[in-house]
Amino acid sequence: MQLGPQNAEMGRHWGYDPSWYGIQMLFILSGFLAARSMSKGRSVREFFVSRIWSIWPALIAATLISVLIIYPIMCLPDAPVRMSMADLTVYFFKTIFLIDPGGQMPGLLDDAKYMCLLQGAIWTLRWGFLLHIAFLIGWKMRILQSPKIVFTLCIAAIASYVGIVDYAVSNAAFGSTIEPFLPAIRLGYAYLVGVTLLVWQSALRFNKRRILVSSAAIALAATGFHLWFPWSATQEILGVAFWLTLSFGFLHNAPQFLQRCPRLAPALYVSIWPTAQIIVALLPNHTQFTMIAISMLFAGISAVILYLLLRQARVQPARL
Repeated sequence: MQLGPQNAEMGRHWGYDPSWYGIQMLFILSGFLAARSMSKGRSVREFFVSRIWSIWPALIAATLISVLIIYPIMCLPDAPVRMSMADLTVYFFKTIFLIDPGGQMPGLLDDAKYMCLLQGAIWTLRWGFLLHIAFLIGWKMRILQSPKIVFTLCIAAIASYVGIVDYAVSNAAFGSTIEPFLPAIRLGYAYLVGVTLLVWQSALRFNKRRILVSSAAIALAATGFHLWFPWSATQEILGVAFWLTLSFGFLHNAPQFLQRCPRLAPALYVSIWPTAQIIVALLPNHTQFTMIAISMLFAGISAVILYLLLRQARVQPARL
C-alpha cells in the first residue's frame, strides 16, 4: 500500500505495483476454483450457494461494523457532507448486494494521508459475481469444458488485452473511451486463465524443479523486456505469469497442515482494507513497511475473530 496516491507501492517491480499483479492472481485462482467446483459435478445452485455461504456472512459482518461502529466514531464532526442513518442503510444494502460495493463514505477519510474507499478491495466481488455467471453459461454450453476451445479463447483474451492496452496508451481518445471497460477485460482474461489451468491441469506437472526453473526463466524474460524493450502490456503479462507459476507451484506442494486449515481468506479479505485505512488515518507519519506490518497484524487478528464469531453462529466458511 502506498502512502498517498502520488507514491508507488512498496515492492514495485517490472513497472507495476504488487497489487496490480495480486488482483489478477486473485481472479486466476477464482476461475480455477470455479472450474474445479463444476468439474466435480455441482449444479449451478450448489455452485452459488457454496460461494454465497463462504463470502456473504463475512461481507455482511464487515459492512455492519463499518456502518455501525467505524463511521460513527471516525467521521469528522465538522465534515461538509455527513452520511445520515438513511444514507448508511442504503450504503449497507448497496454493498452487501454488490450494487456499489464499498462506495465513498464522505467525511470519514477526507483528511487521511492516503484517501481511498474504506472497504476498497471489495469492489472486485461484483466483477467476480458477473464472471461466475459468464463462466457458468460457457460451462453449461460445454464451451469451457473443451481443452482446445478454452486454450484458444485464453490466448485470444490475453492477446486482445495486450493489444487494447497498448493502443489505449498510444491513443488518448481511445484510452478515455475504453477506460471504464478495462477492469472487465483485465479481470476477465485472468479468470479465463484460471479456467484454462484447471482444464489442462492433467497435462501440467508442478514439481518443485519445474516450478523453480520456469519461474526463473519468466523472471529473466520479464527483466529483459522491462530493461531493453519499449513499454508494452506484455510486461504485465510476464509479471503475472511469474507469480502464477510460483503460486500454483506452492498450492500443489503445500504442507498438509495448510491444506487442512480453515478458510480464513474471506474474513481477511473484508478486514484488511478497513483496518489499513483506520491505521493510516490515525497514524499517517509511519513508513510504508511499518504501516503494512501493523495493518497485517491487526487485520489478521480481526479475520480470526470474525471467523470464530461466524463459526460460533454456525456460519461455517468452506475449507480450502
